[in-house]
Amino acid sequence: MSFPSDFSGHSDKQAILIRDLPTPCFVINRKQFEENSKKMLENSSKYLNCSFRCHVKTHKTTEGVRLQLHGKTDKVVISTMAEVKGLEPLIEEGLINDIHYSLPTPKCVFPELYALQKKVKNLRIMIDDIDQIKSLIEFSKENSIENKWSIFVKIDMGTKRAGFPLESEELDEFLTFALTDEESKKYISIYGVYCHAGHSYSSRSEEEAKDRLLDEIEAANTGALRALKIDPELKLILSVGATPTAHSSELLQNGYANKLSGELELHAGNYCCCDLQQVSTKCVSIESVSARVYAQVCSTYKNRGQLAPGEQLINSGVLALARESSAFPGFGNVVSPTGHGDWIVGRVSQEHGILVPANKDTECKFFSYGETVGIVPQHACIAAACYPYYYIVDDWSEGKVVDIWVPWRAW
Repeated sequence: MSFPSDFSGHSDKQAILIRDLPTPCFVINRKQFEENSKKMLENSSKYLNCSFRCHVKTHKTTEGVRLQLHGKTDKVVISTMAEVKGLEPLIEEGLINDIHYSLPTPKCVFPELYALQKKVKNLRIMIDDIDQIKSLIEFSKENSIENKWSIFVKIDMGTKRAGFPLESEELDEFLTFALTDEESKKYISIYGVYCHAGHSYSSRSEEEAKDRLLDEIEAANTGALRALKIDPELKLILSVGATPTAHSSELLQNGYANKLSGELELHAGNYCCCDLQQVSTKCVSIESVSARVYAQVCSTYKNRGQLAPGEQLINSGVLALARESSAFPGFGNVVSPTGHGDWIVGRVSQEHGILVPANKDTECKFFSYGETVGIVPQHACIAAACYPYYYIVDDWSEGKVVDIWVPWRAW
């Protein structure tokens, strides 16, 4: 006599290993990701005696944000409204109570921001143009919104990407309107001053990154003083940081010496993953990088190129690795398997990458056809963007996949 269980079959538990994954793929070392996150939280409290606001844009996953928060902060930065939907479980759990939408506010997202205002305890938005708050005021009047919009005033740190120039008539005009116009006072509340030294990515030492951090703090403080001249009763947050400057905070062993005109807050985003751009600042080592792209060797071209033994083609190009740069040449460093010398991704097209020896001083051996190679990308935020999911490991050498994280993509 047969039983139903005889036909069900049994599977042996078998680990999925990196070498068996489809390529290209994006892999995160969870233990290193968590270690990086804990260290940044410690930096803010130990060296700057301030709170920390974590940016979620690098990985855009619920699991990753949970590790970034680590029960030590409830404040995050977002870049897209799509990120809000991914954060909703953490908002409902009470782990996130303060969200800053960091893009200078486009008019098209006003309705979404208003909806978010009802879900999260505190919503902050970025302002760097007087027309933004004038439009917010009109939107509030048209929709009978009584709650004030809590805003960060963005200061341009010299990169000319976003923000008011610190010494400008535009900043004075904005602050005067925001703090004295009756309708503005009814609908707008200045929460703080926000600075981001994006050019600190070009730092080549931790000391240089520290100087950029001090620049951020001084700029935020100066901006706050400009506002306090108009309204001395303001209580402001001075939010500063970029991953290199945030890492360099450990050099401020005795904290920040000068008196500030507001409460300091540190923010950063790339630190949980890191990449070659961060390694090039010398604020972190390549061992601290928690994200890799894995690709497969497709072709070998003996004696092609300028360096021996030649070149190899992999199935990872611009869409898998990005076309970013740093002090390191190429578009990614091959870090596994070891024993083949120093290879880099020297050229990329849409889906192709070309491995070349890093320099003439290294003796390189070809990888086998079909071999999976691990690559540290130049910029993890951009490299991660095209992947529908990330494979998670706890140990690079063991290579066992322990989880899959699904990022919130698009806008």
